[in-house]
Amino acid sequence: MSKGSRPAVCSVTGKRLRAKSWFYQDGKYFYNKQVWVTEREKLAADAAKVKADAEEKAKAEAAKPAAS
Repeated sequence: MSKGSRPAVCSVTGKRLRAKSWFYQDGKYFYNKQVWVTEREKLAADAAKVKADAEEKAKAEAAKPAAS
């Protein structure tokens, strides 16, 4: 891959991507694999929180009596 076809900085940390130390995953370039793993875990936690909030909201809606 040539230098012109990838970004110059990490999409998460903003660090400069060196010649051989960058990591590409999920359509983004990361400084290294550790940064990618951390970002993936953060996104998974956010998704779990959103899912839990949606389930809680659905439970609350089901618990309300139907208005006639």
